Amino acid sequence: ETYRTIIPLIRRARMWQRENRMRWQQRQRQGKQRQRQSQRQYEVGANILGMHLEGPFFAPSKRGAHDERHIRSPVHGIETVKEVYGLSSDGSEEFDDDDDDHDVPREVIEPPKPEWQDVEIITLAPELEGAFSAIASLTQKRREQPQDDDDDDEEGEGEGETHPSPLNHPIVVSMGHTSATYQDGLTALSHGATLLTHLYNAMNPFHHRDPGLVGLLSPHVELLLQKEQQPLQKQQPRPHPTQPHPTRPRPQHHRHESKPLRPFYSLIADGIHVHPTAVSLAHRAHPAGCVLVTDAMSAMGLGDGIHSLGNMSVNIEGARATLANTDVLAGSVATMERCVKNFKEFAGCDAGEALLCGTLHPARVLGRDVARTRRRKEVVVVEPPVGVLEVGAAADLILVNDELDVLGTWVGGRLAYKNDEMIAKLRA
Repeated sequence: ETYRTIIPLIRRARMWQRENRMRWQQRQRQGKQRQRQSQRQYEVGANILGMHLEGPFFAPSKRGAHDERHIRSPVHGIETVKEVYGLSSDGSEEFDDDDDDHDVPREVIEPPKPEWQDVEIITLAPELEGAFSAIASLTQKRREQPQDDDDDDEEGEGEGETHPSPLNHPIVVSMGHTSATYQDGLTALSHGATLLTHLYNAMNPFHHRDPGLVGLLSPHVELLLQKEQQPLQKQQPRPHPTQPHPTRPRPQHHRHESKPLRPFYSLIADGIHVHPTAVSLAHRAHPAGCVLVTDAMSAMGLGDGIHSLGNMSVNIEGARATLANTDVLAGSVATMERCVKNFKEFAGCDAGEALLCGTLHPARVLGRDVARTRRRKEVVVVEPPVGVLEVGAAADLILVNDELDVLGTWVGGRLAYKNDEMIAKLRA
């Protein structure tokens, strides 16, 4: 029931943010006086791009701080996933931005149902029963209806029957909280997985005879999967999103248009979850796939002491967050600013490379580094790129100094945060 409650709440928050932004833009066009009024009236802050559902399809031995009573296996593939999250098959419900005159979104009065469009990433353990089928269904766009009835299934009869995709909105599948072997990881990649959740943590360690999921960062993976794909490819394959592309923009939904090669991997560079040497090794092995995440919980910034994480108690001591009376890590209390600074130091890279791991690379995971189209009722809406600085991209920006301290943040072109203390030091 928690998923059925929380997913609509996130949807409502996204709708409120969207309406807030549209109203401000409309008033901005109506004149400077109205613009000043709207700036005071409508708050600006971070936008929710989508949800990452981390669980409950985990290996019990790798559940971390998650409650063992809720751990499940996707035994019936996509059907189990839909049942657990309470998500409908087609994700047909969309945001309604047509009416700009009302003050309260319709969904505040009439709560929306959970929808696939609010979900961007699902983390699961690929070795579980039904996981490969679920991965294939989650990561494929719904097959288009044939244009000519005479072409029905003469070639490749039955294609897609094993792993039918019920989604208009494909999901990024990440491997995590798992006891998967290296071969399990390769199979998951061939079925459509493209990401590893918090590399090194809640997965088997690298071993020279079974490298586990960490071994998927090796360039050798590309050779293996290319060999596997060659008999299936009828045309020149598109580049994987972690590989340089000769021209921009890339095709929309490029992360789903061909089977992936080496995966992206998220990394918690808080100095607690991963040793600095392990951070450096991962970055050197696969720099284009590195995605910095905080894994931060709600106690971030609240200081030492006992805090709550759902129905669990978490002890915060400095930068370490553990379940009370245990040594089990329960997320982190690190900010993205701290993780980027740490990563620059641990990996021995320059500031630009560290910033890419916190901006462009996450956008590529979601396929959001290029414009994306979505259909809302009868209207096709183009969502601008994020994570890039270029004409036509979302004006979501940060200003940093040479030490990577954040001096200011702009969301949708509006100043959302200003570090007065650091700016005063620069001016002194």
